[in-house]
Parts: sequence; structure tokens; C-alpha cells
Amino acid sequence: MPGKLLCSAMAICLYLPSAAFAQFDGELVFDDSAFQDDDLFSSVDDANDNFRFRLSHQVVAHINRHQRQLPDGTTDTRARGLENNRTALNIRYQNPFRAGWLLQGSAQLRAYLPGDYEYNNPTRDDWEWRLNELFVQRSGERNSFSFGRQTIVWGETIGNSVLDVINTTEYRDLTIIDIEDARLNQWLGIWDHFSQAGNWSSFVNLYPEFNPVPVQDSPLFPGAPFRLGHYHRDKPLFEAGTRWNRSFTGSDVAIMAARLYENPLQYTPPTGGDGRAQVHINDYNLLGLSANRAIGMLLLTLDVAYSQGVLASVAEADGQPALSTGDLWGVSTGLEYGISATQQISAGLRIEQLNQVDTSAGQSVTDSRHSARSDLLVRYSNRLMNEELTLSATLQSQLDGDAGLLNLAADYRLNDDWELRAQLILTHAEEDNELAFLDEDVRAGLTLSWSF
Repeated sequence: MPGKLLCSAMAICLYLPSAAFAQFDGELVFDDSAFQDDDLFSSVDDANDNFRFRLSHQVVAHINRHQRQLPDGTTDTRARGLENNRTALNIRYQNPFRAGWLLQGSAQLRAYLPGDYEYNNPTRDDWEWRLNELFVQRSGERNSFSFGRQTIVWGETIGNSVLDVINTTEYRDLTIIDIEDARLNQWLGIWDHFSQAGNWSSFVNLYPEFNPVPVQDSPLFPGAPFRLGHYHRDKPLFEAGTRWNRSFTGSDVAIMAARLYENPLQYTPPTGGDGRAQVHINDYNLLGLSANRAIGMLLLTLDVAYSQGVLASVAEADGQPALSTGDLWGVSTGLEYGISATQQISAGLRIEQLNQVDTSAGQSVTDSRHSARSDLLVRYSNRLMNEELTLSATLQSQLDGDAGLLNLAADYRLNDDWELRAQLILTHAEEDNELAFLDEDVRAGLTLSWSF
């Protein structure tokens, strides 16, 4: 079957398109939340002040055991046991080395210990490193230029925007469920222009990447009937886009356009005897509109996206899976509300529908987006004990209730340097859902972090 249906389970965030991913040996995007309250520009006299480090160890266990019936009539048993057992070092460097100039970078090193699903992975050697950010920025009165590994975020609906599709994403396991944490940086050149009539931001990407495949035997790897490879570049690829935005009293409005490649690679069944699926890349055009409106402590958001020429799953007259093209409409709307100085809640609804699918060859549309597909993201956080303890809950669910994930977390700051995080993750999926292999799963985890 096409890659959309084969690997939709890999996109645990539920609102991502059900699609297969390219092979890539990277890790998750650098999470610098431990440094969010630091003033990294407070001193540039000592070079050591520009560095921030975080050393952490994470243990996550699958704590329930259940059986499920597979489509072929066999029974699959999910065993209890460790899934994550790893030590990580995150490094961030930020240096305004001259007036108007900024150099910023971040990297991470991971060591996988016995019990971790990455342990004994022949492509890792039980450890890996990744360069997440590395860019230089020159800012003037009206213009700003930056080049290097960085991120572009379009859209207003946090975590659930139909416009946040420029950077690639990677979901390795169930401890990372937010797109903000899974988003990967790419090599980009960005030019921002500021004026009273509005601000322009344009980018070019001369080396577009694609979403990585979940690691084999990881919690998000459901298996596949044939081997999924990566794209071998035999021609130059590029992406480019521009965005105009303007702020008004209590609101912002933006319009944007881009030529992009679909981040999830698409696959069709192999034609040779090696069992390797055929890999398909696809460029498309994106037009978008976003807006927000602040009313007291309430912020309302709206994102609209029109994608022309996206790949769609179809079936030939003889039932063989194939790919065609169509137009995808998407709408995200949400709210963020400050209940109090220490309590916040946000919600986002995302709806997508695939139209104008080319079926001129007598094909039938099998893509799940052909009927309007919608999902919900709700977050709540409460800071207690003089903000030393933060309780949070994140719910991601398909609106029809066929699949959902609930993440309960508690973050306790022991002192200025040490922090402890506890997580409880529960998932649900109906038998006919692509995420059925995660039904009734329960996981618990602890992460101890030292920032210095």
C-alpha cells in the first residue's frame, strides 16, 4: 500500500498527515526549555557566559501488558519493560559578538544504555550526536539576514497549525508528543524586512530534507510489509517562500506563499525482487493566511492553508495501490487563556480535506483525507509552590475519538540547577485505526536534569 497508510502510526501527534518518512539518523530537536528564563545577552565579557549545558538521564517503562488481535488473525502481545534508558548532554551557545551580529548554535549527544530500544542498534553504536542549530545573524535598522541551521514557524495555532509545515519533524517515541519538540532545523537563508506598512520575511532552502523514519523496534515502529528506504538525490532541490505580516491594536494578520516539498516521503509497492518500496518526492505550492485577536487574557487564533498538488493515495481498477495528486484545504483555529498568573490553558482544532484528486485513469480515492479529517489538541499547566512545581496535561485526539493520547507530567525544580520530571503517558486507538498497535498502552518515566 502507499506510504501514507503504511506509516501513519509513526506520526503520533495525530494531526500530521498519515505518511511514510525518509530514513535519517538524527535525534529530536534540542529542547532548551531549561534555559528559557536565562538572559543570554546579559554578559559577553566572559566567553563561558555564552554557553549553557544540560546533562540529563531518562528512564521510561512500558508498564502494562495486553494482547490485541491482528488483521491476519494472530495475536500480538505487548510486554512490560524498559523502553528508554539514556543519558543526554545538550549544549547551547549564543554570542552577540558585535553590535548587530549574533552567532547561535546548539547540539546534543546521546548515550543509549541496556534496556533502551536504541541499545545495540548497529547504526548508532549506542551513542549519537546531532547539530541542531548553527547560524549567524546580521540585524540592522530595517533588515535582518541569517544563514545556517534554523527554524521557520508559520501559523498562529500553537502545536496544531496547518501552516507549520516548513521544517521537518521526527517523533521517535512517546515521550516527545509536541511538534515544538519534534521539529528539526534545516539549512536556511532568511531575510527579514521591517517597515511601517508591514514586515516581510523570505527564506530559501537549497537542501530540503524529509521526515525521518522511526527507529526499528521503537514504540512508534509498527513494522511494514516491505523495506522503506530514503531518497537518493539525483537532482538539485530547493524550497522558497515569503510572508507578510502586520500588527494592529490587539491583533496580527499575515499572508504567505511558498514552494515546498512534502516532508513525508511517499511509497508505493516494490517493482523488483529486493522488497524495497519505491520512493516518491513531490513539490507543491502553499498559500496561507493567519490571524490572531487578543481580548483581555484570551487569545484567539486562525490559520488557513491551501496546498496545490499534494500526493494522494488512490487504487487502480485492479485494486493495486498508487499515487495521484490533489488539492488540500486546511484550517486551524484555537485559543489560549490565562486563567491566572500561574495557570494557562490552550486548545486547537485542526481540519483538513483533500479535493480535486486526479482520477482520470479510473482510479478510486483511498486517502483518509478525502473525507474531512479533524483532530484536537488541549493543554493545561499550573505552577505551584512558588513556581517550583509545574503540573501539566496534554491531550491529543482525533475528533471522532478513534485515537488519542494523554500525557500527564510533573516538573519539580529542586534548585537553580537540578530539575526532576515525571511523566505518565496513556494511549488509545480503535482496532481499525492506523494507531491500533498503541491501544491501551501505559508508560511511566522519570528524567533528572542538571543545568550548568
